[in-house]
Amino acid sequence: MKMKQRFLSVCCWIMVIGCVLVRTDVVGAADQVLSGHAGSTTGLAWHPGGESLACGCFDKTIGVWDVKTGKRQRILSGHTSYVYCVAWNRDGTRLASASYDRTVRVWDVETGRQIHKLTGHSAPVLGVVWSPDGSKVASGSLDKTVRVWDVSNGGNFGVLKGHTHYVISVDWSPDGKRLASGGFDNTIKLWDPHTGAETQTLKGHAGAIEMVSWSRDGTRLASGGRDLTAIVWAMPAGKQVRVLKGHKRRIESVAWRQDGLQLATGSQDGTVKVWEVATAKTLHTLTGHTKPVRGVAWSPDGKFLASGSDDHLIKLWDMFHRDQGQE
Repeated sequence: MKMKQRFLSVCCWIMVIGCVLVRTDVVGAADQVLSGHAGSTTGLAWHPGGESLACGCFDKTIGVWDVKTGKRQRILSGHTSYVYCVAWNRDGTRLASASYDRTVRVWDVETGRQIHKLTGHSAPVLGVVWSPDGSKVASGSLDKTVRVWDVSNGGNFGVLKGHTHYVISVDWSPDGKRLASGGFDNTIKLWDPHTGAETQTLKGHAGAIEMVSWSRDGTRLASGGRDLTAIVWAMPAGKQVRVLKGHKRRIESVAWRQDGLQLATGSQDGTVKVWEVATAKTLHTLTGHTKPVRGVAWSPDGKFLASGSDDHLIKLWDMFHRDQGQE
């Protein structure tokens, strides 16, 4: 009888431990849900201070959300088609947006006023990023080009040509010396943003590249693509150091945590995965969205992760407590 009780006790502990492992690895409930957009929530960008989150949406608007209250502080309207990507400048006073209406727009967020409407692309614009010093923005378009714009006057600083198919994503290196772009030609190109010269081409993906993202220290570049993988590249060598596999459909977005130890990926399979970069291990799989995940973004302090989806929702995940084994 005592032996049977001990056996049952051990089984119970195994069940409890198993539940804990499942809760910290595969999670279905977000800690906060922001709802109000009438279309897919695609581009996400945290304010540098961490108090608000901007979202580009297929309802043609940009929403700026107070993450503490869960309320939308401001709606920026003016685009005439889907807003695919948004980016804050360094001091958090300006927001740039890229749209299917072929324009990039720059906004004064406090007043909601449109400062610049940047025209020149001949096809939808899917990527936008600020230079680290805040003087320029770069954009990537389905017209196969990257453009660099002077924010002071809205002028076109240069057109970077080299991709043979759509350019979906752009990201500026933290030191301001390199601009990365990813496209449907399955390559990542590195550019000198001051001269417009193509300096490097990275090959490794077996499908179109949906997103490129620099680590905060500029020593690594991450990319996610339609081959279901995310690749981490050592820079400036351009060597593959990690290939992250686990998603069942294409990866739409990648985002570095600020310390560079973890990478988040959002996928058409409806999940967000968080990876330990050093080991390529999946730490968490977040399963709360009911449709493809379009965007992911870490809060500046690295404690929260935001995700946007075709289900029209933005979900906020408390990753600090998940990493501590608390749900």
